[in-house]
Amino acid sequence: MTNSAKPDRAARQLAFSGYHNRPAQGDDTLLTAVGPGTPCGEYMRRFWHPFMLASELGELPVAVRLLGEDLVVFRDGSGRLGLLHRHCIHRGVSLEFGIIAERGIRCCYHGWHFDVDGTLLETPAEPPTSRIRHDFCQGAYRVIERYGLLFAYMGPPEETPEFPLYDTFAFEDDKLAPFKMNVPCNWLQITENACDPIHNAFLHAIVSGQQFAPAFKVMPALDFPRTPQGCLSMATRKVGEFVFLRAGELILPNVAQFPTGINPVNEESVLGHPTLTRWAVPLDDHHSLYIGAFHINPYSRARSERLEDYGVDKMPLIGQTADRPYHERQLEPGDYDAMVSPGAIVNRNNEHLGTTDRGVVQFRRMLAAAIKSLRAGEGSELPRRPANGQPVVTYAHETVLKLPHAGALADQKAVAEFGARAAQVFIDLDMCASLERDAEAARRIRGILDEFCRREAASQATQEAAQ
Repeated sequence: MTNSAKPDRAARQLAFSGYHNRPAQGDDTLLTAVGPGTPCGEYMRRFWHPFMLASELGELPVAVRLLGEDLVVFRDGSGRLGLLHRHCIHRGVSLEFGIIAERGIRCCYHGWHFDVDGTLLETPAEPPTSRIRHDFCQGAYRVIERYGLLFAYMGPPEETPEFPLYDTFAFEDDKLAPFKMNVPCNWLQITENACDPIHNAFLHAIVSGQQFAPAFKVMPALDFPRTPQGCLSMATRKVGEFVFLRAGELILPNVAQFPTGINPVNEESVLGHPTLTRWAVPLDDHHSLYIGAFHINPYSRARSERLEDYGVDKMPLIGQTADRPYHERQLEPGDYDAMVSPGAIVNRNNEHLGTTDRGVVQFRRMLAAAIKSLRAGEGSELPRRPANGQPVVTYAHETVLKLPHAGALADQKAVAEFGARAAQVFIDLDMCASLERDAEAARRIRGILDEFCRREAASQATQEAAQ
């Protein structure tokens, strides 16, 4: 065999076969490249993305990078937010050194004065008859403040979508704790981590350390039912005398909501109140933000109720940043290490996917379909768009029910079937998260569990009679 020949399957299965099992080269950019003009970049620009905490923006402009573009964000003297292309259209000086004005910002170099929408208000060194300020405009994007975060829309201005108010942000007794984590890898690696509920068992309970509750050591049955926003990433477990269903939610393109990871599974509860809403936001192809807000309320089981435990590169869960010494991260890795260690852009051509990776595969297909739909000039069915300021219904939830007897849900197949039907209850209700929805979901899910138990009892009786 020559050096250029591809080894056969038998050679790749030999022990010490590193020579024959070299990684395949990865160059598929459809889902990972986010710069201007790229297919994924154009798709991502059709959505609002958070890019910093509102508390990070003081009296001076701040240079930021978002979707592969160099920008500057500021708040002018009248309190309005501006997000402009970083380099002045006159001679290219960075507007991070611009002078804040009552209206907009002035370039420090020659005083060109821009409004928050990029309009050129004044070119003071030019003669009064100059047409420059009427003929040119600094690139600018819409920016708004919500939930203690700054959000940008970077797509065609004539297609600006309504800002989505997710129902989980509509609770009056909800205290929000915004946070922002800098992650040096492609945005898709963050998103795919959320599509992979089996990692909660190994990375967060069995292998690395007890980062989640002991119940997560139990091997779950997995399912990934579709929703009007994307899909659920769910795991169902039989834990002692309880059945435990945890369903995170993936909302296209880059939003996710998760229930807590600390449920002790020692009492019944049915809650459609996730602890966390986060966006995986691309800064460029190799750097991203894990950014969003924790929901601190009586239902969400937050890890900490202290707002000072959340912020820039800070949250009360080990392994979310590179802040610990390297040897400690090796002894107890976390999500950060799992997402970053494959490289800035993971080589997906060299993956060997298994049955537990169904959620990852499904999300890639949904994302690719949405990107291709935009390229074809068609609208995507996912996610369902907000309408007339109404809250967007979401479906993440966590359910714990006591089993009627030890033999209920006797095998993993039954656990999986029950979990799928129970999760579908929240999807079928299709109403905003509320205590009323929780109560109705609990009633229906208990009915499903009773049905399963009756069916199992009848089957057992039939088997006994046949013997």
